[in-house]
Amino acid sequence: MINKELLKPIKIDDSSISDKVFNLLKNAILSGELKPGERLVERKLSEKLGISRTPVREAIQKLKSQGLAVQLPRKGAVVSMVTPREVIDVFNIREVLEGLAARLAAENANKRQINQLNRILNEMEKCVALNNEEELEDLHIKFHETIYKIAGNEKLYQMLINLQEYIRTYTRVGYSFHGRIEEATMEHSQIVREIESHNASRAEYYAKRHIENSRDAYISKLEEEKSK
Repeated sequence: MINKELLKPIKIDDSSISDKVFNLLKNAILSGELKPGERLVERKLSEKLGISRTPVREAIQKLKSQGLAVQLPRKGAVVSMVTPREVIDVFNIREVLEGLAARLAAENANKRQINQLNRILNEMEKCVALNNEEELEDLHIKFHETIYKIAGNEKLYQMLINLQEYIRTYTRVGYSFHGRIEEATMEHSQIVREIESHNASRAEYYAKRHIENSRDAYISKLEEEKSK
């Protein structure tokens, strides 16, 4: 997968520089540019971004509050290292919440929102055919976030966004398991079909099964790597 350099000097045209720094650092962590265990040194980051240390310090505090960074003795702030057990635990929580989001989306979705889901789905299918993994990952996130928004529950939306971001780097592991990308695309299609039919119970079922299968693919890939 192509790795874009995200940590570049910031143009100071934003009302909240610390928020902008936070988003840059968060995306660098989620993209893998900043690796698990890597130190987040205020001075180095402020020099690289061309800004003072204060907004960098504030951004690092926010990363820690969201579990994307931790404070270690004698090392300072570092990018969080999520264990396989933690990833599986998050998948299990997501399974329940994603099911609820799909159920609510099936109850609430209007024609415009359903068309939006279908457009994203069509773009994802094109990416699978072209083996465009980078764009596919972005669309996959957009697909799920669209369902969260259609569900119309702000608390649920925030919980799912936080869970998704927390393990985003690690869920790529499951999608590298043989045939998982194609399988997931079919699962997305099933979810959209049930939302379009306003069948809440079946939308919930397929959404939960999708997350369950993603978790199982992650576990299978870990076992495959251990056996090498």
